[in-house]
Amino acid sequence: MKGHDKRLDSYIQQVRPRFERMLAEMVEQPSISMDPTHAPDIRRAALLAVQFLKDLGAEARIVETGGYPVVSGGWTTGARHPTVTVYNHLDVQPAQEPEWRQPPFAFRKRKGVYYGRGATDDKGPALTALLAGRYAVEHGVPINVRFLWELEEEIGSPHFAEALRHKDAIPRPDSVVVSDTIWIAKGRPAVPYGLRGLLGARLLLRTGASDAHSGLTGGAARNPLAELCALVYACVDARTGHVKIPGFYDDVVPPTQAEIKSFLASG
Repeated sequence: MKGHDKRLDSYIQQVRPRFERMLAEMVEQPSISMDPTHAPDIRRAALLAVQFLKDLGAEARIVETGGYPVVSGGWTTGARHPTVTVYNHLDVQPAQEPEWRQPPFAFRKRKGVYYGRGATDDKGPALTALLAGRYAVEHGVPINVRFLWELEEEIGSPHFAEALRHKDAIPRPDSVVVSDTIWIAKGRPAVPYGLRGLLGARLLLRTGASDAHSGLTGGAARNPLAELCALVYACVDARTGHVKIPGFYDDVVPPTQAEIKSFLASG
């Protein structure tokens, strides 16, 4: 195992300059999915991703959808080998925050830290996974490595399901790794195996057909805003985050003591 670690350390040092060049090119693409004026930048990011895959000896293609494209590619090492698909996204949030001290789409490295929109979320992890996949293939790990890079994640993935229906371009994997998470503590790698979900709802409250005069009915007539606040409060405890809807937690599996211990030990 120690010999393997040394080979891996050597590989990391060898490919780091290439990784930084690739990351710089990708960060400089303002692939802001929520802004339609950046559609050409989205396309350029997808084409660049395909080129990165091919440059490393993988096959790659763009999967078209009714929205922005998806990039699919990887290495097939054996028909009987299990297939691992690594998911990342290459679109980013807008960069209008006043805290930026440099152009957000200009890559910078300072004191070993990478700066630029998307360097962490999620272009850097995508390219890290790509180079790790190449290492696995070159060192005989018996798996097929696939990559699935989305360009609509920041707007809710409206066409991702459509892309997955392209079975010829996106083979069914045996397992999926989502490379879009965080480490709990600096310098301590983590393997998150669960994420919190998202639930949205639209409420329609029907009130009186005409405006009520506050001087005549204020405090007596029911206030729609107060009614909505009461409804939300009946659903969730704002202080604890506990959902109060009956049956909501029926299918939730609580963490084991071992999981809690591991989490606390992670820093």
